[in-house]
Amino acid sequence: MRSGGSGSGSGAALRVGLVWAGNPAHANDRNRSIGLAAVLALRAVPGVRLHAVQKQVSADERAMLAAAGIESFGDHLTDFAETAALLAELDLVISVDTAVAHLAGALGRPVWILLPAVADWRWGVGRAETQWYPTARLFRRSAEGWPPALQQVAAALAELAPVRG
Repeated sequence: MRSGGSGSGSGAALRVGLVWAGNPAHANDRNRSIGLAAVLALRAVPGVRLHAVQKQVSADERAMLAAAGIESFGDHLTDFAETAALLAELDLVISVDTAVAHLAGALGRPVWILLPAVADWRWGVGRAETQWYPTARLFRRSAEGWPPALQQVAAALAELAPVRG
């Protein structure tokens, strides 16, 4: 996973792209989008460097990203080719069920997809993998909301991130 375009060497931070929200006009957006504040907790995982791949970023979110020291690429992504080029430079993408998640999966890039409690039938039920994208891992929102899924993501990131010594 550490190879394939990132140029990361041993001990380098794991470069992780984040997409926390989909199109607000989507019928199920209130269930699939998380909100930036919740995913910012992933900053606490040692050995991880977060990058915002979110296309639409509000003024409040821009301020939160700046305060957290997270670079935002959304304004620079004008088409799927530019997005694909960025994804090739990341070690991992963590995204809600959006076009970016599907693009990462289709490109064979490592992607962790955050799904609502009742996800689209194509994702299956109760599985952490999908037949559609071999490099994808699924994390599902529970009845308690997003925090348990994000805790699972943080634990998995901690296992994946390089050991700092």
